[in-house]
Amino acid sequence: MPVFAEILEKLSFLAGIPAVAGLALTASIIVISGDWRPSLLALLAQYILAGLLATRLLPLQLVQIKVYVGVLICPMLYWAARRVVWMRKKHHPSADLPLPSWPALTMYLPFRVLGMVLIGLAVYALGSAYPLPQVPGDVGLACYWLGLSGLLGLILTDEPLQAGMALLTFLTGCELFYAGLENSLLAMGLLGIGDLLLAVMIAYLTVIHGAGPLIVREGRQ
Repeated sequence: MPVFAEILEKLSFLAGIPAVAGLALTASIIVISGDWRPSLLALLAQYILAGLLATRLLPLQLVQIKVYVGVLICPMLYWAARRVVWMRKKHHPSADLPLPSWPALTMYLPFRVLGMVLIGLAVYALGSAYPLPQVPGDVGLACYWLGLSGLLGLILTDEPLQAGMALLTFLTGCELFYAGLENSLLAMGLLGIGDLLLAVMIAYLTVIHGAGPLIVREGRQ
């Protein structure tokens, strides 16, 4: 833990508007990107940036727990995605898609970009009209952005890995807000355990959804 404490202290100058802008960028990548690799990197950066903002609400020892949870979650999801890639290449060596493609949507990229623009307008309106209690204004904007972006990501896909990362984005926004209301070790520990269990479920569903039919076919042979 001392390693993360040193990192968070050195990056403390970013715990404000830069971190909020970074969270807006990472959430946008998760929603817009159809590739799990940039989305997963964005998720990892999101946990670190959320940790920086949380240093304004929680003791450093509790913030380290949240960052550690994020660092553990990302390898789980990476392993699940790589497992699907391996299974698909084993059965279809010429296949290039690492995961089943998303359902075809008209104007795929512009549609998601437009959605994020509308999210930005909604965040600005909500932050001005309904500021969140007990959290600084910029942290409240980050909570709104993560929450709404996560919901949009859940609406736009039925692929477990992408939907799971969107759900984790939504929960990060909720937990960031909750950190302003409750800063006990027990609460943060339970939230961390819940996030880890959710990540295990997402990894499992990713493997089953992506490689399950191939595994069943192989077993029948």
